Amino acid sequence: MNSSTALPLFGEDTEQAEAEIQPPPAALGMAAAAARLVPYRDTQFEDGQPRAHLVVDCPFCDHQHIHSAGLASAPRVCPRRSRCVGQPTGVYYFPAVTQ
Repeated sequence: MNSSTALPLFGEDTEQAEAEIQPPPAALGMAAAAARLVPYRDTQFEDGQPRAHLVVDCPFCDHQHIHSAGLASAPRVCPRRSRCVGQPTGVYYFPAVTQ
């Protein structure tokens, strides 16, 4: 076998396959996101008090992310930040929360 001959391991080695591969974005940075409180009843807790979720409209993946906010009567809505699950290099924060 000639050592200068390169054989493809899986199928044909084409330039088109190389052109389709795109590197992921290096850094997406930080962006503000809209957030709102959504109350719900959790049957795991015996106290019967309604709980709340923070539902965030992610600016990176165009999906909604859900965060626990504790009791609906006293939710934790302090300015927070979190990473996008779909785009781990993107960090979003929600400076204001609507109900």
